Order: sequence, then structure tokens, then C-alpha cells
Amino acid sequence: MSSESVSISTLIQKNAQQNTQYNWVGVLEFLHEQHKQVQYKDCEWALEKSQMQQKINELEGVVKGQERVITDLGKRCKMLEVALRQERLKYQQNGQVPDYLNQLLKENIENQSQIQNYQTIPKRKAKPYRPLLQKIIQEVGLQSIFSPPSSPKIEHSNRPSVMLTPNQNVTSIVQNSGRQSPTNMNSTSGFPTHSRSKSQNINEEQPQIVSKDPVQLQNTLRHHLDGVRDAYFFNNMTILATVSEDCQLKLWDYQNYQQQQNQIEPYLTLRDHTGPLFAIAGIEQRQKGMQNAIFSAGAEGAIKMWYFPLPDECDQLGQTEEFQQCRMTWQAHQDAIWQLKVNQQQNLLLSSAADSLIKLWPIQDSQIEPKQLYQFGQKNQYGHFIDSPTAIQWLQHNPNNFASGFMNSAILSIFDIENGRNIQNIKYLQENNVSAQINQLTQFQQQCLISSHDDGKLRIFDLQQSKLIQQIICGNEPITSAITNLSNTIIYIATGNVIKVWDTRRQQFIQELQGHQSKYDENIHNLVHHSSYNLFASLGADGQIKLFSSK
Repeated sequence: MSSESVSISTLIQKNAQQNTQYNWVGVLEFLHEQHKQVQYKDCEWALEKSQMQQKINELEGVVKGQERVITDLGKRCKMLEVALRQERLKYQQNGQVPDYLNQLLKENIENQSQIQNYQTIPKRKAKPYRPLLQKIIQEVGLQSIFSPPSSPKIEHSNRPSVMLTPNQNVTSIVQNSGRQSPTNMNSTSGFPTHSRSKSQNINEEQPQIVSKDPVQLQNTLRHHLDGVRDAYFFNNMTILATVSEDCQLKLWDYQNYQQQQNQIEPYLTLRDHTGPLFAIAGIEQRQKGMQNAIFSAGAEGAIKMWYFPLPDECDQLGQTEEFQQCRMTWQAHQDAIWQLKVNQQQNLLLSSAADSLIKLWPIQDSQIEPKQLYQFGQKNQYGHFIDSPTAIQWLQHNPNNFASGFMNSAILSIFDIENGRNIQNIKYLQENNVSAQINQLTQFQQQCLISSHDDGKLRIFDLQQSKLIQQIICGNEPITSAITNLSNTIIYIATGNVIKVWDTRRQQFIQELQGHQSKYDENIHNLVHHSSYNLFASLGADGQIKLFSSK
């Protein structure tokens, strides 16, 4: 009995100890510890999830970057393919075959045993492949080798190989073609030369038949890959600078622009911009130590200044890396820049952008970023700029003033750069009309301006009397650009897909010229004229530049 009583007492003591461990306080502490462990695990899981998400974002960024690189490389490959085809066609037209193709052809001909190993294709199966084979041979430039030699064609040139001089028409050239026989085209062209001497004879037996049309298409430039927005003719040399939405700036030597059978190619392409280009301007320095310069701008809001070589200073088909770097770059605006205008007399640059600002910059021959002199625009009662400028133009009779049109106001504003104020407003509509905004301003005679509008009307303003003196209705489509000839007797108007020629003496349209192909409902972006010759260019959305000459 004693042993049984001892065992029973020990069991009671153990149960009492267990009951003391699992009281309410112990249960709460246990649950609290378990809750802490669960929270700790949740924090670890959240931290691990954030780390994994960060890695996923990094990998997605790398993939997107690689996709962009692949897309860019694909575009570059397509551009190189186009350039390669053009070079092959050029070799074919010149009757020349590259050395590497001659070497390859010799190796294949010498290895007769290897050629005999190929299986012959039956005529029935080979017939569908003939067009493809002919196309490949034409692109490679070996068409002249596989085709029998043909007799050379005798071409009679009916066009005199001379250029238009200032205030000289085509009729005077034809009349004098039978009397003179110049041997150096540069001496009779009237254009400045680049240290060149090319002798071309004039066909005196068959003079050119002058057309009754006052304006004639002379040549077409086709090397831009997207719409051409703006261009600039240099007065002291035969160089044309163009900018396009393909982010490229091209320089052309148009000295032989009247020879339509010769395709003019750019002698230099500048590719430092990363966005579409909309505006270009040039300055022709007359001071010693200063160079001719180009200013370009576009969607980036930055202005780049370039020093460029002459055509005889660089190889068109060689390496041009040394000419790719621009002289100076500065962030001028916070939005796309639409226009650039240079004041040649005072070395000043105007820039108008979509951020509702027109800014004035000094032009200096250094790599230091220029400081802004003034900023102009339409202000509200609180002094904030509220309207975007659509066109700017320096005034010839007063180089300290310039004119501007705006998007949402039917007024022509005149600004003074000496005090940075708006000094004159000319209203051309009683009520503001968004569809009648000014797209371009052109100097006409001494104290008049021509404005191109979205409502299909051309307006002429007299700045001395501060009023609108004439309106010309050109149709229902917007007028994108209008320029004049040297004598201010002819106005060329770009509206829709045509260029209309308006005679200011007869007060009527005398000719219509076919423009460019449409792209995204856009046709002719701009018209640009030469300041010393009766030559102008039309810039199209199809990436082409057409050169016209007038009487």
C-alpha cells in the first residue's frame, strides 16, 4: 500500500506542475511569440518579393533596351542596303565594276571544275528564276558583262550648260548662246566656285527652246528618308543645306542643277541630332577669322551650330567622322523649335518654339554657350506667355525689328530687340480664328510683309501704314509657304499639292506647278528662295527637294 500511495502522490504533483504551465498568462505569451514569428516571416517574404520585383524590372529594362538596339540596327541595315543598291546602280550607270567583283568573277571563272559540279536546272524550272537573277545581276553591277555590247547612243543636248545670273532670264541666255562659246562654266555661271575648273561646251547648233511657262523644274534631290522641313541657300557659294524629319542635316552642291540627267547627291551628311529636325538657318561671315556656319534645331529643343567643309575639301564616298561633331550645342527651349532666323547685319539669332517663347541669341565664334538676350511672346494680364508663335521674320527696312504671328490670335505683332517690347499690332480679322493662323512671313518690297494663312488666303501688310492692304484667295486648302522672286513681281504660293504662281502686275495666277506626293495629309512643307538668283526650292513630305528656276 505504501508503494501505491507514493506513485499516486507523484502523479498528482506532475499534474499540478502541468496545470501551472498552461495558465492564461502562458497561453498569451505563447500566442504572442507565435505572432512575432509569423510577422517576421511575412517581413522576410515582403523583402524577398521586393528584391525579386526589382530584378524583374531590371531584366525587363535590359530586354527593352536590347529590343530598341535591335530595331535601330535594323533601320541602319535598311539604310545601308539602300545606299549599297544606289552605289551598285551608280557603278552600273558609269560602266564601271568594283575591283572586288572583278576578282570574284575571275576566281569563279578559273575554277571550272567547281562550276561543273553544280547540277543544271531544267529550263522549265529556271524560267521563273530569270527575273530574280536579272535583278541580282543589276544590283551587283555585272549587267554589262553578261549582256552583249551595244553601240553607244548619240545624245544631242538642247540645253545650254550655263547658269542663271542675277536678274538674267532664260531668253537672254538662248539669244547669246550662238554668239559666245565659253569653255569654263564657272566663269559664266554667275555662281561662286569652290576652286574648281570644269570645261563644258555649249551646243550652238540646237539652242534651247524657251517654254512659255515662267517657272521650270530643273532638278530633284531624293536622298532624305523622311519629310524635308527647311532649307537654306548660301549666297556666297553654291551650297544648299537641308534638314528633315529623318534627324539628318545634308549639304548639297547644286552648281550643275540645270542638268536634269545628273542626279545631285549630298556631299556631306551630319547626324548628331537625335530627334526630327524642323528648322535651319545660316550665317555668312564677312569678318576675318569667322567662318560660314549653320544652325539647326527640331524636336529636341536644342540648337546646334556647325562649321562645314566645302565640297572639294571632303570625299563624298570616304570617311567623314571628322566633320560629324558640331561646334556648339545649347538647350534653347523646353519644347520643339519650329523656326530659326538669322540677322546677318548684327549677328543675332531668333528661335521660336512650341513653349510660347521667341528667344534672341548672340552669334559668337566660340564654344561657350551663348546667353539669352531677350524673350518675346504674347502675354496675359499676369505676365505669362500664353500663345505659341507660328512664324517669325526680320524686317529689312529696320534690322532692329522683327514680325511674328501666333496660333490663337489674328494679329501680326512687331517687336523691338533694343528694348525687348512689342511695339505694334496689326489685326487682320475682326474675330480670332484658329484656322487663319500665320504659317510663314516673307519680306515683300521695302516695307511690306506677305503672310501665308490656314484659311487659304494670302495677305499683304503695309508696315508703314500699319494695315492690311490686300488679300489673295488661293483656295480652300491651307497655304504653307509663299515667297517672291528677286524683282518682287512674282509670288510663289504653296497650297495643297500645287505651287501657284501669282503675277503682281496682272493680279492673276499665271501658272500651276505640281508639288510633292502626300504623306499623312501633308504635301509641301516649305518654299525657300535664293537671295541673289531666280532659283527656289520646294520641300516636300515625300522626302524630296525640287529646284525651280524662273525667268
